Amino acid sequence: MDPQDRRVKIHREEMESLLNLKSKLDHEEAVSSYAAKYQKLGWVLQALNPQDGTELEVDTGADPETWVSRWWEPGMSGPEINLAVRTGKASRLMVLEVAKGAGEAILDQYGPWRAECIAVLGGGRERHFYAWQPSPLFDSASLGGATEFRWYGEGQVILVPPSIETERLESWEWLCPPWETPPQCPGQSVANFLQHYLTREPQPQPEVSLSWQEVYCLVSPFEPLLQALAASYPSTQSYYQGILAAAATVGLNSPEVLLSLLWHAPRGDARQYPEGLGHLKKLVAAAQVQPNPATFPENVPWKLILDDARSQARASFAGSPGPARFLDISRAQSPQPGGAVRTPFSCRKTRED
Repeated sequence: MDPQDRRVKIHREEMESLLNLKSKLDHEEAVSSYAAKYQKLGWVLQALNPQDGTELEVDTGADPETWVSRWWEPGMSGPEINLAVRTGKASRLMVLEVAKGAGEAILDQYGPWRAECIAVLGGGRERHFYAWQPSPLFDSASLGGATEFRWYGEGQVILVPPSIETERLESWEWLCPPWETPPQCPGQSVANFLQHYLTREPQPQPEVSLSWQEVYCLVSPFEPLLQALAASYPSTQSYYQGILAAAATVGLNSPEVLLSLLWHAPRGDARQYPEGLGHLKKLVAAAQVQPNPATFPENVPWKLILDDARSQARASFAGSPGPARFLDISRAQSPQPGGAVRTPFSCRKTRED
């Protein structure tokens, strides 16, 4: 062995152990630092087990270094403490959690809503922190099971940075920390949004329950909707938005109908990519909370129309146009003189001249 070649070799297992130890030390330091800052803000903290979310028996009002080090064990894998804060009057804090994309788009319709103080979880969710206001509206803690939003009012507990969401293995991080941008009272836009959502009864998730023939039967009397289904758009997303907008103008707003309409849309791609059904449901949910136009028509009695069309179909014909033929049909054909010949699924009664 060359005496000059005395390089120290570290096995892979040893390197992983050193990196894990450094990660735990960094986490311990971060938890202690953040906990001290939250205490100065007057927030009521809880220490949680990150594996199962159970509360750890520690005095979170004491010096963080004492109880953080108590639960930190170098031999264990992963961080051993998640920090949580109790919302409501205890910490004088309220929080709105929003899913990026669909959730933001719905809230934007109510006006400026974003908080000064924001935490983020990767690129998927944001938490907007507001100063607590004593109000039955803001104290409400449910949003009817919505996945795009979560409201934390009186008596709720939420994770705060640097805590880790174990399901996603991502950490909450401050985009605008509260010691730099203190939470402010929510504006009227947030109040209007909550007033709308908190007073709604939880709605079951719609499913694609109508066939293409049934969908075509419902929409064929409405020229704007037929045009939207046949139109070309720069993207599939704008195509679906155009269909929903046209449906709103004619009064079709049932989630069941809208979801089936998007699923069977001739120029859409939902049938080729069934995993996108969840995205269609989000589009339909967003359409349900869009502000109604001043001249919004009466809701279309689609169940009555559909029942009538089914009865007519059973009595008059067996065939029906498919999605490919729809693009060649702009509207129902006019009745012909003589016999009572029906246009398939036009939903328009024909009469003898």
